[in-house]
Amino acid sequence: MRLACVAAVLVFAATLLATLSTLSVAERGMKVVIGDQQYTLLAGAASFMDDRMGERLKQAEALAAGIPPRMRTDWAALHPYVNEQLRLWGADDYLNIVVFDASGDMRLSARPLPGQTVLNVRGTDYFEQVLATRKSMISRPVRSRLTGEHSVIFSAPVIDTAGKVVAVVTASVDLRRSGFLRQIGTLKPGKTGYLFLMTADGVIIDHPDETRLFQHVGSAPGVNRGTERALDGFEGWLETRGKDGVDAIYAYKRLRSTGWILAARYPVGEAFAPMIAMRRSAFFSAGGLALAAGLLAWVLVFQLLAPLQVLRDSVVSIRDDGTDIGVLRDGRKDEIGELGRAFHALMAERERAESGRAASEKRLRLIADNLPVLISYIDREQRFRFGNATFEKWFGVEPAQMDGMHVAQLLGEEVAAEIHPQLDQAFAGRPVTHEIRIPLRGEPRILQATYIPDLQPDGSVAGIYSLVHDMTHVKEVEEQLLQLARVDPLTGIANRRMFGEALHHALDRARRSGKALALAYLDIDYFKKINDTHGHGVGDEVLKEFARRLSAGVRATDTAARLSGDEFVVILEEIGTRAEAEHTAAKIVEGMRLPFRTSAGLVQASTSVGVALSQLRQTQEQLLAAADSALYAAKGKGRDGYAFFEG
Repeated sequence: MRLACVAAVLVFAATLLATLSTLSVAERGMKVVIGDQQYTLLAGAASFMDDRMGERLKQAEALAAGIPPRMRTDWAALHPYVNEQLRLWGADDYLNIVVFDASGDMRLSARPLPGQTVLNVRGTDYFEQVLATRKSMISRPVRSRLTGEHSVIFSAPVIDTAGKVVAVVTASVDLRRSGFLRQIGTLKPGKTGYLFLMTADGVIIDHPDETRLFQHVGSAPGVNRGTERALDGFEGWLETRGKDGVDAIYAYKRLRSTGWILAARYPVGEAFAPMIAMRRSAFFSAGGLALAAGLLAWVLVFQLLAPLQVLRDSVVSIRDDGTDIGVLRDGRKDEIGELGRAFHALMAERERAESGRAASEKRLRLIADNLPVLISYIDREQRFRFGNATFEKWFGVEPAQMDGMHVAQLLGEEVAAEIHPQLDQAFAGRPVTHEIRIPLRGEPRILQATYIPDLQPDGSVAGIYSLVHDMTHVKEVEEQLLQLARVDPLTGIANRRMFGEALHHALDRARRSGKALALAYLDIDYFKKINDTHGHGVGDEVLKEFARRLSAGVRATDTAARLSGDEFVVILEEIGTRAEAEHTAAKIVEGMRLPFRTSAGLVQASTSVGVALSQLRQTQEQLLAAADSALYAAKGKGRDGYAFFEG
């Protein structure tokens, strides 16, 4: 009786657990299907936006390239030509078409502008980058200074027959009202889900909550791990909790044309509503099925164990009453049958164990295939015996095809020869980590590979486990941080740190060549008065223009730097004579006398320059002190001029 009850309970529990486990696997599969579906729809929407952005950029390029030579600087004649192009393009698709000359001044506007009609775009990315590269571009989202509208600008250069940029054509589009986002908005997931668009650094371009437009995605309270990963380069879908505390499926895809991130949010409660209802129904069904199975098992086991009860009674009878042992003959068949069923139970247990091991291997394979790293096993003949699905994403080779493939066949002979010494160290029993540069999908990448020996009990190495990470983005960030540490963030020229390094090397070169160098130390006359009169914002504009003129007024081999505030220095290498140094100083002073164009209008400024020639065995500090002394002498002579160190 007790064995029958135990068997019934076990059958009930096993049936219930098996049903719920099957349901759990089905739920995970449904989540993957829904997530993949959301990402596929989002990728299609991103491709649509890329195509539309490319069309707009090509229209701007065609307009700029198609302007007849006689009209390229004839603004009066160009105006009707631009108006006609706007009409042909579709007036509703563009906010405006504006043409700026090479100095950044607005020369014509296809649509009338409210209020102020004088506009200069010097310093904007969509003007400066086109002017510098002579190539078209798509700007960051901007808010118009005249109309206040949010827009993105497609700009293209107008190049004369001499190859010089004489004008810049800009076509502005309101993404939210021109059809871009309205058309993809129909793809929003479910009833409460939505799509949103942000720049690569997290500034929101489009969002159902209009109060968040042009705000950083991190400015809202709370944390969204999915969006943080997307800003770090993640593309795909994941399930996470939003800043409002609601669990949702988030999908992210970057636009090729701009690097912006298109994202979709689908609340879990809505996405998995059918699955939740199915889970509830399946739970009760599974409970009823398990209970019925348990009762049936109790009845069957009770009947099957009846011969054992007879056997027990027979043994008791033999022991207590002295009955003849011949009575055991009747129970022998039942015992053998029970042993057969026991053997069958052992075999069933083995099959369950094998099924569990296969499931464990499947889980491990699923984890390995979804990690963004290359995971492989390489035997002593340098042939792959295992590779995860990331190899197909990076190299286009399916994991099944990798079994038996030589390292050189996958990576190429040159790369294989480069990593051969590291593989030899790993086969010798030592873990190895190294970096290698290799082209992936047509782009150069920096990979970090770690080789872990597969040590056997006898100390031999059967093969190596290989893990390879893509470190390209990390290296790029490191290089950017290093560059930012050496450049003045306001003016874009060298900062004090970079100046110190440059002066050290310049003095070394001067000692080797025997040719002196000159150091010019200068500042802006009465700069405090400019700040007090117009504000620090205008003062910053003066500093940036001062740095630009300073860099333009010296040779490409000279180094201009900002030390602090309004103090600047210029390293003039191989200057030769005092007369050459004084000529350069006079040129700098003359270049600063032109009024500075600022947001507050024209601002008059000037500079005082102190110049010193380097001496043999002179230190950096001594040369800088000499130039500083000459600067004070220049100020003592009334400013707006230069002085030479006479020490």
